[in-house]
Amino acid sequence: MKQFHNRGFTLPEIIITLGIVAIVLSMAVPAVSSTIKDNRLATTLNLLITDVHVARSEAAKRGVRVILCRSANPNAATPSCGGTTKDWTSGYLIFADDGNYTNNTYDAGTDTLLRLGQPITSGVELHTNATWNNNLEFNFSGSTNEGGSTALMSICDDRGRHKGRQIIVGPNGIPKTIYADISTCDP
Repeated sequence: MKQFHNRGFTLPEIIITLGIVAIVLSMAVPAVSSTIKDNRLATTLNLLITDVHVARSEAAKRGVRVILCRSANPNAATPSCGGTTKDWTSGYLIFADDGNYTNNTYDAGTDTLLRLGQPITSGVELHTNATWNNNLEFNFSGSTNEGGSTALMSICDDRGRHKGRQIIVGPNGIPKTIYADISTCDP
């Protein structure tokens, strides 16, 4: 007579294996989640720093004032400056001003649109101080046109200031970054 050998796992073996997998996953998921959030903050910071550098260099290159302004809808057919006070999460515009330095807002007929900053949809929030509230202006010398004040933008997520980032732009126009444990998420 031929003997049959059962191949496979017993119910207790499957339950123990699933328990071990659950324990390992419960430790790994928060670490992965934190890494994803860190990467979102870093990506947003790098994008904004790049755009500040673009605005500053375009001002020097073109010999006109270049303005970075918040926008409620940068993807509109005719985008405009505006939006919620001190909140840049909905997007922004970078444009070369036509020389009419009294309005500091984008005019599609005379100003040159250089770049659109897209809305942030990943749980990251961008908030500025009063100096950077509506816009950040760069003179053709590369300095800011903010009355000698320092402009500040905080980049945070649901973890708060301890994991946040900040961009500081002094009167000389050179941006600096601060990583982790910033002073506030709402400057």
